[in-house]
Amino acid sequence: MRLTILIPALSVLLSSVTAFPSYAGLDKIDYSAFLEKAAKIKGGEELIKRGTPNNGNTGFEQRTLHALIDPASFKYNEKEQYVDLTSDEHKFIPPGANDIRGPCPGLNLLANHGYLNRNGVTNLYQAIDAISRVFGVELDLGLALSAYATVFNGNILDLTWSIGGPYQSQGLGKLTDILLGTPGGINAHNIYEGDASIVRQDYYQPGADHDNVLVHLPYFQDLLDLGNNDQTEGKDVYTAELMLQHKSNRWHQSVATNPLFFNSAFGGLVVTTAAERFVAEFAANNTADENGYNRLYLDEKNLLAFFSVERTAQGLKYTPGHEKLLPSWHRRPLGATFGLDDIVLTLLHAASIDPSLLSVGGNAGKVNTFTGVDVGNLTGGLYNVETLVKDPQALACYLYQIGIEQLVPTQINVLYKVTGQALDFVGKFLAAPWQKLATAGGNPCDSFNSNIAQQYSKYPGSKIERNGQTGVLTTLLDGLTGGLVRKRRRSVAK
Repeated sequence: MRLTILIPALSVLLSSVTAFPSYAGLDKIDYSAFLEKAAKIKGGEELIKRGTPNNGNTGFEQRTLHALIDPASFKYNEKEQYVDLTSDEHKFIPPGANDIRGPCPGLNLLANHGYLNRNGVTNLYQAIDAISRVFGVELDLGLALSAYATVFNGNILDLTWSIGGPYQSQGLGKLTDILLGTPGGINAHNIYEGDASIVRQDYYQPGADHDNVLVHLPYFQDLLDLGNNDQTEGKDVYTAELMLQHKSNRWHQSVATNPLFFNSAFGGLVVTTAAERFVAEFAANNTADENGYNRLYLDEKNLLAFFSVERTAQGLKYTPGHEKLLPSWHRRPLGATFGLDDIVLTLLHAASIDPSLLSVGGNAGKVNTFTGVDVGNLTGGLYNVETLVKDPQALACYLYQIGIEQLVPTQINVLYKVTGQALDFVGKFLAAPWQKLATAGGNPCDSFNSNIAQQYSKYPGSKIERNGQTGVLTTLLDGLTGGLVRKRRRSVAK
């Protein structure tokens, strides 16, 4: 059958499919704690309440930088916080030859423990459930992350996505090569995965051979060095502050070594910056303190297992795809969820450590040539950097507008030959949690014409391609700048 005949037929097929229902439960998310914290920050309260000098600072105290809902405010409940890691269903099983693993250690270990499909191909709902059950991720954050992966790294027809590289869809999703292109998985650069990650090399970094997936042991050693190579079991060495300092070090390292360094609003700010916090929160074990309250800590033992790294007589050894949780590991308290509002506060924490971490922009084709997008110009004067670092609600609105509302529809129009279903999915699954947070408490979150896609086009790291394979930003910007608009989505993984 001729393609010109088949595409209109498929358009009719998709338009006849019932629209996606809104995601149930999102209306129950309570942002009162976030609004209270935002009001205090706008009123001049210190963002991070530091520990007192006489607390001993041994690493066995409660954390001073914690999630909005502090795990230490709950009594430790071993039964409720137990996670099955040893039964036949959830024991650690390393991936087989045909199983997919990718750059995110948390997703890899969820597949290795059977909370995600062990083949590495999950779906919208399974992923939300898994990261909630194991890591205590709130529904709004789980939905935002899984929906983004589904629409840009997966297939909205069967709601699947890959935790690593390309995969073949099933059912109606088998039509993906005609409708959407081959789903690239989260390995695809400048979509979900971005530069200056915790322990991976940048995709375009000289000498990296386009490896943006595997752990780069020198970077991992840098992290251990920052923790003074402290191997004390039970000690909270890798705190949120330390991980954000490591992020700052990695950011400047990438700017100094990768001429095509690029930091986007979603893949850069929301994913790679927040990923440092994810490790501090989700790799951490939980136990009882001397008063019976929950104490969250991340020692070297749990960190190594999380990244599939071990110490040997010859030095560090990394086994790709073998990430796991130790049998003694327990999750955070059920009530101490980590949500989308924590992402906003994490970025404020990051900016307080290093303002560069709140920058969107990139190098100009040479190392150490980073220029950021001017926030004032981007928002038509509505916000500036000073506003964003002092107002969590303003930052939530800014992230929603430039990362989702004003960029995603343009991407959809380029990536999908049939856009109606994709835009419906985006509105109900991806934009909905961001919009709910951005407008919480009656915050107007006024729209502004950011022209963010055109702003990205100034940075060569956002649009370089290799062997005809491109990421979302590459495809989008090629079309906006007069090149051939490619309607097929492709993976940029090797």
